[in-house]
Amino acid sequence: MGGRFDRLFEALMDAAEIVDGFIQRVARGGRAKQSLSVVGGLMAAILLLFALAPGPYEPQIPCPVDGTVGIGLAPPLWWVGGGPATSVLSSIGLDPNSRIVYRVLLGTVEEEMGVVGTARGGRGRENLVINLTEPLLPGTAYIWRVEAENRLKKRSSGDVWTLSTRDLPEIDLFEADRSLVGLGDDLTLRWSVADASQIEIEPGIGPVSLRGDATLSPPERVTYTLVARSFAGESTASVDVEVLPSFIIDSMAAGWSTAVDGLGSRVLEIWAVPGADDDATRISIDLVPGGWAGITKSPSRRGGGLDLSYTDGLSFSSRGIGYDGALEVWIRDAAGTVHGRSWEEGAASMNWTRHEALYKEFDCIEVDGRRCTDLALDLSNVSAIYFVVIDREVHRSGTTGWIAIDDLAAFRLEGEAAKI
Repeated sequence: MGGRFDRLFEALMDAAEIVDGFIQRVARGGRAKQSLSVVGGLMAAILLLFALAPGPYEPQIPCPVDGTVGIGLAPPLWWVGGGPATSVLSSIGLDPNSRIVYRVLLGTVEEEMGVVGTARGGRGRENLVINLTEPLLPGTAYIWRVEAENRLKKRSSGDVWTLSTRDLPEIDLFEADRSLVGLGDDLTLRWSVADASQIEIEPGIGPVSLRGDATLSPPERVTYTLVARSFAGESTASVDVEVLPSFIIDSMAAGWSTAVDGLGSRVLEIWAVPGADDDATRISIDLVPGGWAGITKSPSRRGGGLDLSYTDGLSFSSRGIGYDGALEVWIRDAAGTVHGRSWEEGAASMNWTRHEALYKEFDCIEVDGRRCTDLALDLSNVSAIYFVVIDREVHRSGTTGWIAIDDLAAFRLEGEAAKI
């Protein structure tokens, strides 16, 4: 309340200075008594005019218009304001509507509306605007109004108007078909986004459409990030892909010998053929019912067998045709314990196919009359590795065909490779 009287006092002092000048001029003319009478009348008239002076116009015609939906997060807020002039006060420079302060209040509910900006105006109808200094929340309904106050603290308030901001882009789908791949293997990213004007996927892809997929072969562990942008802002999603480093145990170009069941199954031929990368080893087999045949190699290192204890699994590529059996990989340690892993499907594809298996997926194998024991496989001293084809279905006529193997490698799930 004190502030209002201070402003009124200031305005009256301005008027008093004008009146005082008038008194001095009159006094110099020798009409002091008459001047006091005139002054009293003027003061009364000024006070009456101040009391009857109009307040500012009610703010109206908002922009965005009332009920606007889907706007950006930092819209300018416009309205029409002003105030009527008082001719007598204007003539002596004391019109209260010559300076009007506008406060813009905004919030999600009326009880929480706060001032988000101010503007200054004057007499007559005029367009006014503020720019928000803090962005609004996406997908949110707001209410706002404008309060006007002139020099005499006379106020008027506009209606409460509503607006709502646009939702952020919605990422419906962003996934990889595999979260774990071997080095050099492909994976497929798929995505679907709504309400976005621009979409980018990094690293290595760039701008994309709202829906799509991409086949990739990451060279190392990678996090793919999708950023969807719109007028309202941006949304992001990420996919982590772990790449299993591969460490070549054998290029499969040469040096493999035959391994057979002793029941009549045969390896008809071993020769080098073009592989997935360089040369590969191809074998033709002829199995008796329930028999097996394949190739073996002792990948020894100086001072003992191959140390695979710092790796987590094996991988290789294969293609083949004709045989009707299961392809198995066996690992034998220096104590003669043999563990193996079987691929009953996919190993005989006409196209090169990459296979991976963790050692924990290997089971004990009985070979050459040796029975399985409870002994664990000693991966620190691997004495031999086998690739064999087995007639598990015990076909009456056995099975024949060929299979090619390439790039036998060991991998670790994380970290750097052990030296093998």
